[in-house]
Order: sequence, then structure tokens, then C-alpha cells
Amino acid sequence: MLFTYYDERLASLPFLCVDGVVPAGLNLSHWPGNRTPPHLKADTSTEMALKLARDPGRAAWLRGVSIVTNNHFDTDGLLSVYAVLHPEQALGHAEALVQAARTGDFGEFNTAEAFKFDAIVSAFDDDDISPIAGRIRYRPEHERYQIIYDHLLALLPDLLATTGRYQPLWSKPLAELMRSLLSVRSMARVREHDAARLTVIEADHPLDRMARFNIARHHRVLTAERSPHGWIYEMAFQVHSWFDTVTPPRGGRIDLADMAAAFDALESGREGGWTYTGNDSLDARLYRAGPDRSPLPSSLPLEIVEQRLLQLFGRHP
Repeated sequence: MLFTYYDERLASLPFLCVDGVVPAGLNLSHWPGNRTPPHLKADTSTEMALKLARDPGRAAWLRGVSIVTNNHFDTDGLLSVYAVLHPEQALGHAEALVQAARTGDFGEFNTAEAFKFDAIVSAFDDDDISPIAGRIRYRPEHERYQIIYDHLLALLPDLLATTGRYQPLWSKPLAELMRSLLSVRSMARVREHDAARLTVIEADHPLDRMARFNIARHHRVLTAERSPHGWIYEMAFQVHSWFDTVTPPRGGRIDLADMAAAFDALESGREGGWTYTGNDSLDARLYRAGPDRSPLPSSLPLEIVEQRLLQLFGRHP
């Protein structure tokens, strides 16, 4: 079996698509609309590929399939491809693979090594810092990601244990995350509303998104950041709730477009307006935005914003 980055020319061939969802072929994915067999479902596609590696029916299900593919590039996609191509090898590194996949897709900070691995994988797709930037810059999507996948697959499984070789790719983001985690735990004020599955975080300065969601008990997080001109709000749904997972989200998504309009009606300032990015957005969030879509301070007291959200989420726990 070999890996080929997806394009429509594969449609006439038998293939397995992991992580993403495409119109034809077999599928192992946690994306909405996936066609994963029920007995192989899991929270991440990497976990599904590991389930497949253990499945006595693996050979029969994959009969005739010689291509594994994906339609995007990220850590979970890379590791699910690897686990399909090298099932026995992958099972020997199952815990590290799952930790890295969950860090990449769900923004979970479980181990420093998983964070480093995900940062390295992401950096390979960044033209400014990628170790193979000269090979991928200006390439069409299909060629670019075929090169990145092939390069990283050749480094596995050793890369899981040798992240130190790529310290320049992860040292700064890891240090920033550690500072933000310490700040959240020591300086931010956190309120947990279990009945509404809402976490409220008050802060005096911007907080890393991963740090916020890792401190929160729930997957609905209202962050209120103080500024000289009022609170800067962000009501965000953790990305976990976008995926089709076995473990249910700790608070699902609700369309907040009407709430955006309600908050606009209460605002005294004329500039900008509340906007909701939509339930279909990976990072679904409600916030007050300026003309360039950057966050703006609100004239609304925190008590009003918090209570309105509590009332809504209390009806839809």
C-alpha cells in the first residue's frame, strides 16, 4: 500500500481515505459526513487507524485497496496515514501517536512531547520556517502536500522520540504556551457553570487559546479580557464539538447568530458589530468585530453577557 495525496483522478481506483472525507472510496474519518464503519469509530482518525490495525477483519475490508489518501495535511492526518501503512509499527507507538493526534486536532495539551511533535508537523507546512521550504514553495497543492507527507512519513516512527533535533520549530510556541498556562492558573478568574456547560474566564491580557481550553471544564468558553475601553469578549466552542466523535463534547454547539443581533441592540458604541462565525466553522466563536474582523471592546457589562449566555445554554445543556 502507498500514500497518494488526494485528487479527483483517484475516484476510479479502490482507495482508503483517512481523516478527511471525499466522495468515493473507503473512509476512516471523524469529519462530519464520514463513512467510517461503526466498529472502527473513535475520537481521532489516528485512533481509528489503530483500531483497524488490531481488527481481525482488516485484510478483508482492505481487499483490493493499494492506495491510502487524504485531502488535507495535519498531524492527525499524517499519523492516521502512517498507522494504515505500517500497522504493526504504529501499534508499538500507539500512546504517543494518539497524544499527538489529539493535541493537533483538539488543542489538548497532554504531554510536552506531543505538543513538540505537532509543532514540528505544522512547521513543515510553513514556507517561512519549514526545513523543506525550498522544495514546497510555489508548488500546486497536490505536489506540495505529497512532498510533505512523503518526507515526514520517512521520518516516522523515529521523529516521535527525536523532537529535540527540531527545537527551533517548537521552542518558542511551547514557551508561549507555558507562560499562558501559568497565567491562566495564577492570575485569571475562572467560573464553571456546570448546568449550562459554560466556562467563564476573566483575564487582564490575551491568553493562548490552547491554555484557555485546557483550563476549562467545558467546551463552551466565554473569555472576557479587560481593556482600557471595555471588555473584549470571545464566546468560543472548543473544536472538539465540530468533529463526529465517540466521546461527546462537554457542551455542544448552538447557533449564536441571534445572540449576536441581541448584543448589537444593547451596544452603545456604533463602530463594529457582534458576529458569529457559524457552527460549521472549526473555531466557531461569537465576538464583537471591527471592519477588518479584528476584536473590538464592548460597552456591555460582563454580567449581562454572561447571564444571557447562561440562559441560552441552560436551555440546551
